[in-house]
Amino acid sequence: MTKTILNLVILNLIQVILTVTILVLLASCAPPNSPLWVQSLESLPKVEGFMQSGVFTINGKLYVQNCDSGGNQIWMRYNEKTHTWRQSRYNTLGCVRGEDATGPESG
Repeated sequence: MTKTILNLVILNLIQVILTVTILVLLASCAPPNSPLWVQSLESLPKVEGFMQSGVFTINGKLYVQNCDSGGNQIWMRYNEKTHTWRQSRYNTLGCVRGEDATGPESG
């Protein structure tokens, strides 16, 4: 009797371990479900001499602000259809002077 109970406990333990292992494997093989901004940043080109300063969603469009060491500002805009980036605006001293820090589509 004791041996039968022990065998059933071992069998249940093996089933639990197998179930957890299968669930972990299935979850690790699932496609990533990252937000658009995370996916799009993978294709963001580096702008020579500039550093990324922020990622923004403005009017449903995705923008990245870049600043250089002189305080100049470049806005890059993401195109969801072509999965590409383009420069949408350049502001001289836009990263250091408030009056020059206009948004990507103002002007």
